[in-house]
This record gives sequence, C-alpha cells and structure tokens, in this order.
Amino acid sequence: MKFQIARVLARFDHAQQMFIAALVAFSLLLMVSTVIFLVVARYVFGIGYFWGEELARYTMIYMAFLGGSVAIRAEQHPRLTIFVSMMPAGLARVVAMLTRLLMAVTLVVLFVQGLDIALNEGRMRTPALRITYFWVFMAVPIGAAAMLLQLALGPFFPNAVSVNEEDDIEEVTE
Repeated sequence: MKFQIARVLARFDHAQQMFIAALVAFSLLLMVSTVIFLVVARYVFGIGYFWGEELARYTMIYMAFLGGSVAIRAEQHPRLTIFVSMMPAGLARVVAMLTRLLMAVTLVVLFVQGLDIALNEGRMRTPALRITYFWVFMAVPIGAAAMLLQLALGPFFPNAVSVNEEDDIEEVTE
C-alpha cells in the first residue's frame, strides 16, 4: 500500500514538473513570437497592433513566476553560496534548511497576498486585451503555489527537468 502511494506521488510529481516546464517553454515561445510579430508588422508592413505589448508583458510575468518553480526544483534559483561553501557541512545543512523555511514562508505570504489582490482588485479590464486583471494578478499565487510544491516535493523525488548551463531544458531519464 505504501509503495503504491509513493509510486502515485512520484508519477504526479513527474507529471507536474513536466507540465510546469512546458508552460514555461510555451510562455517564452508566445512572448518571443509576439514581439517578433509586432516588430515585423510595425517596421515591414507599417501596421501597429496595440494589444501585442500587453500580451508579451503578461506572458513574461507568468513565465517568470512559473520559471521560478523550475529553478527552485533544479537548484538553479539565485543565491549566494560563497559563505555557505566555507561553512562546515553540519552548519551548511542548517543554513540550507533555514533558507528553505524562509523561502516557504515568503512563498506562503506571496500566495495569500497575491490571491487576495487577484480576488479583490481584479475586476477591471486591461486596456488592450480586455481581460480582467484577475488573470494577470493570478500569476503571483499560481507561481507561488508552484514554487511551494517544488520546495516541498524536491527532497523526496528526483528532478524531472534539468536546466543546464546553456539554459536548455531537457527531460532527465532514469
């Protein structure tokens, strides 16, 4: 029974990692293609589209928040390691645990406050796309939840997405 639960959790973990990584890649593709379309439309055809900059901006916001979860899981989030690398192993583990705890607290605050803002302030519509700001503001709680999930599951399950130095994302095979 315990083995089946662990296997189901492992499959869920792998699937959610791949899903989030795919969303990040799609967001990047959509943002870049939108900007290229806008540049070509403006400078080649002389046509300006008012909605494109807004779409690219909101896509970048989602990409940043979801990309943070991929970075956390791949241990690639920005951090200062020079002092931790000088510490004895036991103290370095304590600092790593405290860092994870502080990250979790920060992400819970981001989730709660982001959700509050999205629910209470998201009724207005964006100027160009005419979507409610609710969907724009939801990038914060969705990203925070994804990062919390990666922070919680990371120690127990293998990383399914590897971010190498060339910033390519590839699936890790076991």
